[in-house]
Amino acid sequence: MSEPVPPPYAPEEVAAREPEDRFRTWVAIGIAIVSILGAVVAFSGTLAGQTARQLDQSGIEDTSRQQQIISDLSGTVEEDLRNLAPYQEAIKAAGVLQSQAATLSSSDPSAAAQLRNQAESYLVLARTRAQFFRGAFPAPGPSDGPVQYDPRAALQRLENQNEQLSELRPAATLAQADAKHAQGVNLVGLVTLFIAALLFLTLAQFTRPAIRRVFAGAGAITAMLAVVLWIVVLVTGP
Repeated sequence: MSEPVPPPYAPEEVAAREPEDRFRTWVAIGIAIVSILGAVVAFSGTLAGQTARQLDQSGIEDTSRQQQIISDLSGTVEEDLRNLAPYQEAIKAAGVLQSQAATLSSSDPSAAAQLRNQAESYLVLARTRAQFFRGAFPAPGPSDGPVQYDPRAALQRLENQNEQLSELRPAATLAQADAKHAQGVNLVGLVTLFIAALLFLTLAQFTRPAIRRVFAGAGAITAMLAVVLWIVVLVTGP
């Protein structure tokens, strides 16, 4: 009659192995959770980098468009300045002729009437010139001085009235891009923490029982720190 085959492990050995098996199971679960969280953080970092690059491109395009609009408006003011001298000549000539006509109105009405007609011709020319001003309309100024035209104020007025220019915020867009770049860098750093946590947990699976719990604790603390910092980055991010 054959002898009974003994069980592979004695009951006391099975009882001793159960805590170790549960420990390994929990560590395996921790490894899976940390791996998933690390992948999510890495993906978030990738998205932050892509968003930052898009904001960079948008900010550069807005800056270029803003400079183009300002250049066009500056050209409008320059056109006004080129038209200013002929306009001023016509206005001042009309004023001089009207003054002379007033002086001769009693002594030589015929000459006064002729001077008034000449003055009116200059006024018609001045009104024609006035239609070409786009930035601002010149102020008459003193009778013995030039007409008043402030190119800076005219340019500011055109910029304030330009709807496209008021919608462009390149500085704010580039600031958002910088914030997204910083967020992406922070997320990449957090991925390193998750990798360190995985390393500790993996060592906890294979090292001797005397120190495996130390590695498991280090992995858990590192993972929790990474999660807390992840939340901070998301809350304080742009």
